[in-house]
Amino acid sequence: MKCPYCGGDCVNKSSVEIYLDMVKMFFKYKDEDSEITYRKYPTVGEVGECKKTHGRIWFCPYCKKPFKENYKLKEVTVQCPNCKEILCIPATNRTFC
Repeated sequence: MKCPYCGGDCVNKSSVEIYLDMVKMFFKYKDEDSEITYRKYPTVGEVGECKKTHGRIWFCPYCKKPFKENYKLKEVTVQCPNCKEILCIPATNRTFC
């Protein structure tokens, strides 16, 4: 997989495998009618950091492609730039201050 920043080999393949194994449980128990965001949308996977730009690399469980971290302050979801699916932002990246 190519890095979405520099095109290099920055994506951690082990992280991708672990993430895809974990996200299977989300799809098993997904609740599209829930008002709780993390029950409705899967959390995006953090699968590396660009070695040149140090930008974080995220991974979409729908299209199985990496993309540039793209969150906005005070929001808890993002849209995958590849397939346009909605994903939750990892709790470690949420800023409400």
